[in-house]
Amino acid sequence: KYGLEPGKHSLRVPGGLRALAVFSLISLVLALYHLSYLPIHIWILLLVCAAISAVYAIPVIPGNRNLRSIGLLKVFLVSLVWTLATLWIPIWGKVPEGTWDLYVESFQRILWVVLLMLPFEIRDMHLDPPFLRTIPQRWGIPGTRRAAWIGVVVFAGVTWLKDSPVEGELLSKALTGLLMGLSTAFASDLQTRYYASFWVEGIPLLSLVLLVLFGG
Repeated sequence: KYGLEPGKHSLRVPGGLRALAVFSLISLVLALYHLSYLPIHIWILLLVCAAISAVYAIPVIPGNRNLRSIGLLKVFLVSLVWTLATLWIPIWGKVPEGTWDLYVESFQRILWVVLLMLPFEIRDMHLDPPFLRTIPQRWGIPGTRRAAWIGVVVFAGVTWLKDSPVEGELLSKALTGLLMGLSTAFASDLQTRYYASFWVEGIPLLSLVLLVLFGG
């Protein structure tokens, strides 16, 4: 991210890229150590996530391009990895396969990540190369905002399709959706430094707080 696209990231990495590489290596060693305690089915899902992340970053398309260079596919791949890592890995083996609520939650999680990415996509729309054809580059900022509100309604509404929703889930997801819609509504290509990188990224944490409060 920082080595291949230095012109896109105006903030200098603390300690430089060498410090970032050392920190990443230490993190990898610690992760491999803790992975040794996990069952094989978790390894399988982690390998799937790693494979998707690899083809996302490594050039696999003629012309020295990666899957990240395809705007809409980029958003879907990021959402898929998030869903596998934050939903399927924690509960695989604990919830019966074919559970309807799991599929509904998976759809919501993918849509949730897409909505969270929109303020970042708007922020970077003039920095991303035109061939990426990201959502704001395709539909413009007004079109992206309309799509966000449609996504918010779908995100919150499909909670009704669950057989056994968690107590307080509908209200917390409705409020979370409202926050995501507002975050895109007020996003611009000239947004402040911490608008997306702090306030938008804080929405998932606030969502957890809301679920705890309304769920008792």
